[in-house]
Amino acid sequence: MIFHLLIFAVSGMAIWFSGIILTKTTDALDCRFRIGEAFGGLILLGISGSLPDIAVAISGALKGHTSIVIGNLIGGISIQTLLIVFFDFAVKGKRPLAYLAGSITLFFETVFSIILIIFALIATYVPAGVSFFKINPFSIMIVAAWFFGLYLIDKSHKIEKFNQVEDGAHPGRMHTECRISKNRTFYAEKKSVYIIILFAVASIITLIAGFFLEESGNFLAGAIGINSGIFAATILALVTSLPEISTGLEAIFIGDNHLAISDVLGGNAFMLVPFFVADLILGKPALSYAENSDRLFAIIGIFMLSIYAFSFLIKPRRRYFNLGADSIAEIFIYIGGLAALFYFKFI
Repeated sequence: MIFHLLIFAVSGMAIWFSGIILTKTTDALDCRFRIGEAFGGLILLGISGSLPDIAVAISGALKGHTSIVIGNLIGGISIQTLLIVFFDFAVKGKRPLAYLAGSITLFFETVFSIILIIFALIATYVPAGVSFFKINPFSIMIVAAWFFGLYLIDKSHKIEKFNQVEDGAHPGRMHTECRISKNRTFYAEKKSVYIIILFAVASIITLIAGFFLEESGNFLAGAIGINSGIFAATILALVTSLPEISTGLEAIFIGDNHLAISDVLGGNAFMLVPFFVADLILGKPALSYAENSDRLFAIIGIFMLSIYAFSFLIKPRRRYFNLGADSIAEIFIYIGGLAALFYFKFI
């Protein structure tokens, strides 16, 4: 067990550091070539930002660990949403993060993620025999909805009235601006070829680390007697979110409040897309084999995102214990969800 615990820790650290490099090289390339302005570039940015979760999903699918795949992808949404609570606590000033960053585009992005989770939740009730070439029909719908939703979100970012914020708000850079500040330009002195190679190396390290992380995580779950899907939805999902914690906090510290939230929401939306690939690799519709614990995590994610969606609309002004009321509610929802796992003996 000690050996697998060591592998898990080393793989987690590798994903952490390579994930940070991925984010910074992606931002540097976006700033140089404006790839985010093209729809194809947005797809690339979405994939690169979720590469740790993709690595775990592919590894789990190759080994037939269906519960790991489902748990990590669905449970990862609530874990990533919980990151906004950390960002809210880290932001300076008297106003909560939802007020400082809030624009109607964040509401759209949140609703977009909720719709995709609902599709995934419905997919768990589709019998395995009802599939297209062994792919859950809702896995196909999620991919199609993600492309369509990403297109609409991209359009909303370019409409001025959707990007208006309250007086006293401080969203920082928006999607139409370079994502890195002039005094914090990553790899400013390096050639573009160097950055591209670094991006490729970090991607390979992330994929390899994800393979070992999933394998050791599955072993550890069995060793400590916990459901592997729940382990993937909590501990494993938290480890794969470490890069987002680092880069999100860095964005908060330099005042990019809007982008810190938007990156989390974008990751949530993409999180369910790999089910299509998982179905192909597994040779069966993964979501059709979901357990009640997976459905509970999906519901937790829907509730958590709904709280923030409402908050982005009303833009609350007060903080309590250095948090907005929305973030406090998120903590209670997540803890309540974990308590429900024990109460209903899903563990």
